Parts: sequence; structure tokens; C-alpha cells
Amino acid sequence: MSSSDESGLIADQEWDDAYFSLVIELRTKNSHRYLEQTELLLHKKSIELELSGYSVKYTLDRTGCWFDATNSDKGIGKRSWNRFGWGKKAKRKALPDFFAKTEANILMPEEL
Repeated sequence: MSSSDESGLIADQEWDDAYFSLVIELRTKNSHRYLEQTELLLHKKSIELELSGYSVKYTLDRTGCWFDATNSDKGIGKRSWNRFGWGKKAKRKALPDFFAKTEANILMPEEL
């Protein structure tokens, strides 16, 4: 393995470590807000909020949730979907972690 490959792997590992640490930190720090967002989303099926210059929208469908984030100033858009299952119970359990992960996706720089 070349030294550039090794340094790339190290950089990837450092980014992963920072990302997952941030997810845990956000999940802990924002647990009350995430629970409130979960109940609101389950009731309304769609919610919108602002986060670090991004307009964020979560939309539930039958088996999962869409995440859309746009930053018009930077011309950046992010979109993802996660499967949670059919029932409200499964969604209620999964949504707080999904909120933490999607917020970390916005807050983490592309490179460290």
C-alpha cells in the first residue's frame, strides 16, 4: 500500500470517528428536541426547520422518512431516505437517531 493510500485511509478513519462522535453528541444534547420533532412529524407527516443556514424538511411516507436540506447561499442540496418500517412504533424508535445523523451530515465538513 502506498503512503498516499495509507494517509487517505487515516483521513477517512479520522472523519468517520469525528462524524460518529458528533452523532452521539447531538443525540445526547438534543434528545428532548428530537423526541418533540418525532411526535410532531408522526402527527403532521412533514416538518420544516432551519439549521446552520440550511432549510431542512423531513417527510414521512408509509415505510420511512425523506430528508431534504438546501442551502441556497452555497448552492448545496442534500437528500436521503431511510426505511424504518410500517408502524408508528418503529418510526418513533428510529427517528431521533435519524435526526442526529442528518444534522451531523449538515454540520460536518467534507474533509477534516
